[in-house]
Amino acid sequence: MNLVVNESGKYSLASIEGEILSTNGRVRIGDIMIPPYPKLLHLTSIPGKMVAQLKINGYNIRLSYIPKMDDFIAVLRGGHVCAKTTVMLRKEFSSVFLKFFKKHGKKVLVMEVLGKKTLANLHVDYYKQNFGFEDIGYFIFDIMDLDRSEKERFLKFDEVEQLCKEFNLHLIPLLGYFDDMSTLNEKLHIISPVFEGTVVKSIDGRIRLKYRFDQKPELFGDKLPKKTKRRQSPEEIIIAHFFQGYEETELGLNRGISGEEMDQYQRRLDEMKQLLERDLSKKRDEAEKTINLLMEMIQKHGTFNDERLKAIQRILKKRIGSQIGKILKLIKKSEEFSDNCQVDGINQKS
Repeated sequence: MNLVVNESGKYSLASIEGEILSTNGRVRIGDIMIPPYPKLLHLTSIPGKMVAQLKINGYNIRLSYIPKMDDFIAVLRGGHVCAKTTVMLRKEFSSVFLKFFKKHGKKVLVMEVLGKKTLANLHVDYYKQNFGFEDIGYFIFDIMDLDRSEKERFLKFDEVEQLCKEFNLHLIPLLGYFDDMSTLNEKLHIISPVFEGTVVKSIDGRIRLKYRFDQKPELFGDKLPKKTKRRQSPEEIIIAHFFQGYEETELGLNRGISGEEMDQYQRRLDEMKQLLERDLSKKRDEAEKTINLLMEMIQKHGTFNDERLKAIQRILKKRIGSQIGKILKLIKKSEEFSDNCQVDGINQKS
């Protein structure tokens, strides 16, 4: 399938053939396999000394070098290649990135992109004044090594810091090193509200957790945008907090989803995608399997009455229905691409 999206006018790329292999964005382009960036759970405690970086309100891309193109591409969270971001980054930062990739072609730069002409054009004046970014800018927050096993793929923070310094790459601002929540909260109180909070990582690079201002409105109310939001039902709050990885004890949820359970859920989504590619009539059965898995997890993590469980199940049905809708769109796009290839082949023969 052609992975290129967000093309318009001067922001266009030649067709890039590849395959999105999982719902969380694992993608194959030629013989290059680009791993997904994991979904981050919410920080609830600090188990030891950890490093904290500011959380930028941009959009997440994986910048990967493709040898056959002798150039890099910007892969979005879901696995598609963003034409607009790729073209803009090549125009503004090509020499810097290519210098890095010529020496480290099997590494992937994971970054937040922002700027006046990008998909995230918030706080433009702040980033122009403080970092010199205008039309487009970026902050690297992780580097993955494709030569390592997936459990070991993330470089340690000091390795990332050293590479960014060596190649003059923009590293996401460091908040500091912390071993307790109170000190971290104190530091967060004095940072600009243009940021969303922090991402906290273990020193060895294996653990990464997010800690957003909206996770603790009682502490960081002055950092949150002043807008009226629709009041969530108790069941919506339970599900949101469950997937974010932390408890809501007042509503009966004793703990959120674990990393292992998140992996199990992701595998279930990938299995569902593979089965639906072969047989769309299995939609209902696959949805029920996925909902039952989540209901089993949620019930194991809390105590709820029958009425609340029914409401939770209704919300999960909508959530999984949305996931199936996304999967069907990917299948349709893949089939359309396959049909176009067949038509092109006939035209060439004639």
